[in-house]
Amino acid sequence: MWFTKFAIVTGLTIMNLGHAHPQYYSLKIDKFNSAKLFARAEAVKILGTAAHLTDSVSKKEASSFTYLCGYQADMADPKTGKIGAVYFFFEEYQIIDGAIKRFSDVYLSNRTHGMVKIDNFGDEAVYHTGNQNFDLVMVRKGKYVFNIKINTRTSSSSLSELKKIVKEITEKI
Repeated sequence: MWFTKFAIVTGLTIMNLGHAHPQYYSLKIDKFNSAKLFARAEAVKILGTAAHLTDSVSKKEASSFTYLCGYQADMADPKTGKIGAVYFFFEEYQIIDGAIKRFSDVYLSNRTHGMVKIDNFGDEAVYHTGNQNFDLVMVRKGKYVFNIKINTRTSSSSLSELKKIVKEITEKI
């Protein structure tokens, strides 16, 4: 399952999303619909090529709401032979402390592997790269945490578009 690969490759400790028996919802939370924060148009800009939705799942728990989606390029990159993919992971916590803890836990467990704090996105943000393999930006703003990950990077993938879209999403939440 692509989600398992996503969780392992990012090194993030992700709540049991997509497994066990929780009820799944397509929820409008607060003032926006999380599924509309990152759609095909954003994926195409980041990947630099036509793409399609590969998976989308949301989960409501007692203290949080989670939404995850993934897009994959329609064709392999002619220069690298790789098929680009991009993932969006969004979490809303009932209280801000949950979001702060989540962000802190991810940063502390990945900072020795190259994750660095960055400015100008939300209350706190980090960037992590696997150089030729992936780029990840994670942002916390208030009680929300989201990340966008390019995995697998290709010759048409755009880090500048990734940052631009992260900024747009940060401003919406």
